[in-house]
Amino acid sequence: MTMATKIKETEGKGERTPRSPDVYRSKAGVSGAAYCQCGAVFSNKRWHLTERGSSPQGEQPVVCPACRRIADHNPAGIVTLKGSFFAAHGTEIDNLIKNTAEAAVMKNPLGRIMDINREKEGVTITTTDARLAQKIGREVFKSHGGDLQFTWSHSVGPVRISWSR
Repeated sequence: MTMATKIKETEGKGERTPRSPDVYRSKAGVSGAAYCQCGAVFSNKRWHLTERGSSPQGEQPVVCPACRRIADHNPAGIVTLKGSFFAAHGTEIDNLIKNTAEAAVMKNPLGRIMDINREKEGVTITTTDARLAQKIGREVFKSHGGDLQFTWSHSVGPVRISWSR
């Protein structure tokens, strides 16, 4: 497995890089309990899943960070899977991606697949969470081998995962 990273230098000695440069997570947070139309509910400082369309009483409606990313077409992760092996085993890999995403959303409802673009010999998947993109890449690599590369941007840019075989 090959990994490539870009390291951002701080501008001055003793300066820290921001803890969470994600512009979609508000610094003040959500006060009290809130819900999004996608089924995500914010309570006890965490996002949880509920049934889609339900709006619990006493909670304020908000748009969750994942829905804001989807509306802005601004992914946090980009996964590219290519090669002749993918072309021959596309259905099997598609099922692996679907199962990985479904399991991940149960732990983190803000980590979702935004879009899947099919190409001649591969697929490009965009996600709302960098960890989900990494998880998809690792699961495909564990199941099918090949060459896996990670490219992180320590600024606001997305993580790029590239797999080929």
